[in-house]
Amino acid sequence: MKKIIGLFALIAGLLIAVAASSANFAYFEADRNVHIQVVPDDNELIDLRPIQPYAYITENGMLVIDLSHNNENWHEGFGEGVSPNSTYIFEEVFGISNDLWEGTPICMHLTYSGSGGVSFFEGDYTGQNGETTFDVTIMPGEVVRIGMIIDSTDMDAGNNIDGQIQFYAEAGTCNNIS
Repeated sequence: MKKIIGLFALIAGLLIAVAASSANFAYFEADRNVHIQVVPDDNELIDLRPIQPYAYITENGMLVIDLSHNNENWHEGFGEGVSPNSTYIFEEVFGISNDLWEGTPICMHLTYSGSGGVSFFEGDYTGQNGETTFDVTIMPGEVVRIGMIIDSTDMDAGNNIDGQIQFYAEAGTCNNIS
C-alpha cells in the first residue's frame, strides 16, 4: 500500500511539474517594504564635505557656499564678499567622497548655472582655467577636493553672484562612460 501511495504522489508531482512548466505566467502581486533614509550631504554614500569655512551644510542637509555675512560661519571683522574687478582662487572649498561601493569608481558630473564668473577645478590650483561643467572620477574610499575660481570682472560693489551646482554620479570612470 505504501508503494502505491508513493507512486501516486510521484505521478501527481510529475503532473503538477509538467502543468506548471507549460503554463503561461500572467500576474504576480506582492507588498514589500523599502527603507531609504534621507541624510545631509555630508553623510551620504557619495557625500559632499565642506572643507573651507565658507562652505557648510545647512540644517536641511544641503551644501552651501556663501562668501557673505549670511554665512553661519561668518564672524564680525571678517570680509563680507569679493571685490569688484577681481579674481579669487579658493583651493579645496569642498570635497566629494565615494563610499558607495567597494571596488567601483564613480564619475561625478558637476555643472554650475547662475550669474557671475564662477568656475571649479579639481585638486591644487596650478594656473588652470576653471570649468562650469566638468567630470571627475572618484575611486572607492577617495575624497576629491574641488576648488573654486570667482571672477568679478565688470561687476560693481553691491552686485551678487548667485547660482547652483548640480551633481550627477554614474558608476564607472569618466573616460569609460559615453
